[in-house]
Amino acid sequence: MIHLKPVRHLELASAAALILLACGVQEHAHETTMNGVTDDFGPVTTGGMPITTAGTGATVAGSGTLAGSAAVAGTGGAGGTGSTPIGGSATGGAPAAAGSAGASAGGSPPLSGVTINLGGVEVPKEQAIAFIHIGHSNMAGRATVPQASRPYHFQETHPHAWMYHPGSQPALAIEPKTAGDSDAAGPGTALVKEAAMLAPNTYFISLGFGKASAYCSQFLPSGLYYNQLIDGPKKIKGRVTFGAIFIYLGITERHGSDADRNGFATCINDLVTAIRTDVGEPNLPFMMNDYEMGATGELAPFGAVYNAIKPQIDKVPTVVSNSALISAADLGMEDDHHFNLDGQRTWVQRAMMTMQQRGWFTWK
Repeated sequence: MIHLKPVRHLELASAAALILLACGVQEHAHETTMNGVTDDFGPVTTGGMPITTAGTGATVAGSGTLAGSAAVAGTGGAGGTGSTPIGGSATGGAPAAAGSAGASAGGSPPLSGVTINLGGVEVPKEQAIAFIHIGHSNMAGRATVPQASRPYHFQETHPHAWMYHPGSQPALAIEPKTAGDSDAAGPGTALVKEAAMLAPNTYFISLGFGKASAYCSQFLPSGLYYNQLIDGPKKIKGRVTFGAIFIYLGITERHGSDADRNGFATCINDLVTAIRTDVGEPNLPFMMNDYEMGATGELAPFGAVYNAIKPQIDKVPTVVSNSALISAADLGMEDDHHFNLDGQRTWVQRAMMTMQQRGWFTWK
């Protein structure tokens, strides 16, 4: 009897590959998805086709190679039935880049072809701008008055102002759902609505997280809340263009230690750097509230809490690159230290103005 030597799995695979090559059949790369893709969005597509990877570059089946500037070769393709592309027809797909790899109309950089579906509209990632906003209870939301301002925050949506939380698809932004842990409003809805009114051809998405009484070190990657605040940005990464980081912190450092207060500016820099790294945007603009000058009682300006933290707040723009403090003086107040509805909106308007003045707001 002849005994056969066992064949290892690797040898079998090699043999199979040789047979395929001999027959003129090539093995195709397995389809993979880009970073941040979840079931909330489905696979990343360009021109209606799933992105796959092969060799060193991503390819679009039947449409060319994504390389360098991520221009889409060829003319692109149609999107899913029933999706309305921005600037297109109700049955087409996302706008394709002009030519084989050329600039789009007006000399703008070519679109990547990657889109995100917002309410049935296939929006190019270049026109879907995500704002990351995190912080203490003012960010979570405590604003309920004045009564006349409630519709803007709680009832009136804007078709280009959205919010996203992991586990669900993007939805129109409305309070108290952007970053809240209460039944009141934070700045999230105002952020995306005010931006959308400044740039009516662009979509804006709120990525918010607020936690009452939390201070800076608790938001760091080594702290309690970083995984929660970065979950949304990481899962939507690859679908959107990140536009800015907004943080409400400072006054809650009173809940921390002397080291927390004295190291506040460094902590903010560490936090912003971690977020920028995780979303792949090392120069992402960052804005933070200055001290809440409308605070009263023990939190009032020039009291012990103010004197301990205000000098550290002032250091932030000297420590964090591409950053700015946004004044919180003369804002409408809900109570001894929370902004009311008008205060939240006014702060956001100041932030938008700062972005425009610094060349950070480039959308139309």
